[in-house]
Amino acid sequence: MKKAKLWIGAAAFMSVIATDLFAADLNVNVRGRVKDYESKEPLIGATVRIVGSSIGAVTDIDGNFQLSGVEDGIYDIEIKYVGYKTVVKRQIKIENSQVTTLDFELHSDAQMLSDVTVVAKANRESESVTLMEQKKSVVAIQSVGARELSRKGVGDAQGAVTKISGISKQEGVKNVFVRGLGDRYNITTLNRFPIPSEDPEYKNIALDFFSTDIIQSVDVNKTFGGGMLSDVGGANINISSKELVGMGELNASVSGGVNTNVVSSDFMKMDGVNAFGFADSKQPGDDLGVYGFRNKLDPSRKSAPVNQSYTLSGGKEIMLGDNPFSFYLVANHNKNYSYYDEEVRNSITSGDLSQDMQGEISNVETSQIVMADLGYRHNNKHHIQYNFMMVHASRESVGDYLGMDADYQSSDTYEGFMRRQQANDNLLFVNQLRTQWELSPRWNLDAGVSYNKIKGLEPDRRINNLVKTDEGYVPMRGTGVQQRYFSELHEDDINLRAGLTYKLPDKYDQLSNISFGYMGRLVDDSFSATEYDLSVVRRLPFDISDLSFDEYYNQTNLDDGVFTQDKNVDEYGVNKNIHSAYVEATYQLTHGLVANVGVKYDNVNIDVNYNVNRGGTQGERSIDKNYVLPSLNLRYNFNDKHALRLAASKTYTLPQAKEISPFRYVSVSFKSQGNPDLKPSDNYNVDLKWDFYLSNSELLSVGGFYKYIKNPISRIEIASAGGFLSYENIADHATVAGAEIEFRKDLFSRQITDGVNKLSFGLNGSYTYTHAKVPLATDHTGSQLEGAAPWIVNADLSYRLQKKKCDLTTTLVFNYFSDRIYTIGTEGFQDIIENGIPTLDFVASAKIGNHFGLSLKARNLLNSARQLTRTGNDTNEEVILSKYRKGMELSLGVTYEF
Repeated sequence: MKKAKLWIGAAAFMSVIATDLFAADLNVNVRGRVKDYESKEPLIGATVRIVGSSIGAVTDIDGNFQLSGVEDGIYDIEIKYVGYKTVVKRQIKIENSQVTTLDFELHSDAQMLSDVTVVAKANRESESVTLMEQKKSVVAIQSVGARELSRKGVGDAQGAVTKISGISKQEGVKNVFVRGLGDRYNITTLNRFPIPSEDPEYKNIALDFFSTDIIQSVDVNKTFGGGMLSDVGGANINISSKELVGMGELNASVSGGVNTNVVSSDFMKMDGVNAFGFADSKQPGDDLGVYGFRNKLDPSRKSAPVNQSYTLSGGKEIMLGDNPFSFYLVANHNKNYSYYDEEVRNSITSGDLSQDMQGEISNVETSQIVMADLGYRHNNKHHIQYNFMMVHASRESVGDYLGMDADYQSSDTYEGFMRRQQANDNLLFVNQLRTQWELSPRWNLDAGVSYNKIKGLEPDRRINNLVKTDEGYVPMRGTGVQQRYFSELHEDDINLRAGLTYKLPDKYDQLSNISFGYMGRLVDDSFSATEYDLSVVRRLPFDISDLSFDEYYNQTNLDDGVFTQDKNVDEYGVNKNIHSAYVEATYQLTHGLVANVGVKYDNVNIDVNYNVNRGGTQGERSIDKNYVLPSLNLRYNFNDKHALRLAASKTYTLPQAKEISPFRYVSVSFKSQGNPDLKPSDNYNVDLKWDFYLSNSELLSVGGFYKYIKNPISRIEIASAGGFLSYENIADHATVAGAEIEFRKDLFSRQITDGVNKLSFGLNGSYTYTHAKVPLATDHTGSQLEGAAPWIVNADLSYRLQKKKCDLTTTLVFNYFSDRIYTIGTEGFQDIIENGIPTLDFVASAKIGNHFGLSLKARNLLNSARQLTRTGNDTNEEVILSKYRKGMELSLGVTYEF
């Protein structure tokens, strides 16, 4: 019945499409397309109007426009776009009985570009516009717009930033590394407001929360100014949410696909998580004589599940008198399945194995996003904007591991079986209110407030261990080996900002100004973790080929004394208040030289209270510091093509809340514990960059950077009976230095009849050197920093063929990072190394007519093995600690624009 309904719905959808394709739009008199003269790239948000009338339109994401209701006559038609010369086509004859087609190619205007203060956000989806912003900015910035994300088949913000030089993703770690600096050294913002993390393990929210359906552009600031956030050493990654482009639109898309590993797998799905990814998080209560768990221990089997995505988006501009009000809405649902076989090992300092297991892991990722953007502009002097976003993201996994582990001491062979089932169910609400006022010709006010609320759940994590004996596989005894675990993170995050800018007169491009303002962040965190130990009393044998833990763990066996229940609660709370005041000045000293000088004062107060480790560790920790943070950014334009930028700044990095609370977290192959004695890091940053703008869409950029970090923080492995990872100020200081290159070039771009034929190439790469002398490290000569890949390379080759109403784009995307440290080894342990791998993706998209779009994506074509390794001291041989292949992902999508 469900399949029948699906086919009926699909047939109805296709019927609507067919009707629309063959229906004539009798109201349209003029239609056409607006493109950049050099790159032939469509220009989004260009205004087209009939001179002397109120009839006008704004170009859409493909540069198309339509004019309706034009009476018969001869007219002049004007086209305007920020940073381009205005074009007027004169004496155009319009006849109501036929459609007039007009295409425009605009030339950039260097003088107009220098006069632009703010490039309209609605235009930032275009690659040429994001490049234009980079060119104009005094503070160096790298941007990726929505069109580039689409061309490269990027699915989320995480994928977007890893296409930028010097940025990579570490396997098993949620967030990215920028210039060798990981999560704690970066900061993530949405529309320039910081947003909290859904996971107590991390400072920043997972970037894969943000699908490209809601992204207008992603900016990466690796240099810093007075008006920017200061708890950062690597980069400020800012996500700009989508806004309405044009007068109105309505789009629907659906896609489906498979992971090649999943197709042939015996896929397992945990109980208690519904089709939308919401998990049943209700706990059984305090009566330990009642087995009150609502979810089953035994997972279900699912054959060949299919990845799927559905998106509906649209908006409209409405005139309220002479003032425009616009809204844009997005709703999206995604579900993805993955499966892999994993080798899991651990070793002692000599290199001898203490764990050697084979794992089979089934993963399901589900998400929903609802976003609303409302904007109102009054007399072109006052703009107020409200942005709402709800993100729900869940991940569930079932892992079966079989083999040897030193923890299985009750077995003569140290062999056993572990099943670990885990769900992470996270919900984020974002509310942002922003306003910009032109108070006078020289004074501007920019102010805003945001309120974020996050709920991060790890509901009913289930761990069961069996050991192999002469009787067969029996339940293992001990604390934590038969466990059900519930954790909750609740965070309220309030952000305030207000800034005044005064335009200073200068005799050049009128870029000079002075600004001053306030930024505040008030964060309240509460975290609790409840563990239920199901302690084994009678060890009844299990059939390993047909496991059923529910037959052992139930009310009857609890009543009969086969096992007992115990409960423990760990808790910690964090209050973080940061108040900042800043002043910065931008002044154009000569025709080519512009300077930006700033200073910022930050007052930081963090209070942490904890009662963890079964009541064995209680206490509190406070950090109360004042910072004075200077910054300098210089830009020198030799001419319109060449620019040189120099930046210097001081910033800081605060320890994460979890890192300064001695809470213990248990994973499959490691345990981590916080360190209350951590101190903040001070970061001193210097950058030098040369940009050569070959054209409006082509660029050659070369840069170098240096960072000196006092009291750097890193994760380390410590020798202990529990085998814990922890966090330390690993050295008195660390140095980070490197070079980056970016190259964009059209290999050819040819005009053909009614279209364009274009092949373009992009390349960026970086070399990063990091060094710290770590007193606790096994290698006393010095160590790289955690996650710092010396070499990173990203490349793409895109071909585009556009003719009349058909537009085909194909892209091959390549990425590579070299070997890097996953965890610094100490107390006799060698470093854990994540081995470098290449990846290759193929993406194709086609637009057919005015409404249809098709996409084909083939990701991870090389299917390289992900692995962690470590060398033993005695054997001097490499031990593979973790190894698996993610499988290739294939998907096909359809988009319809109404």
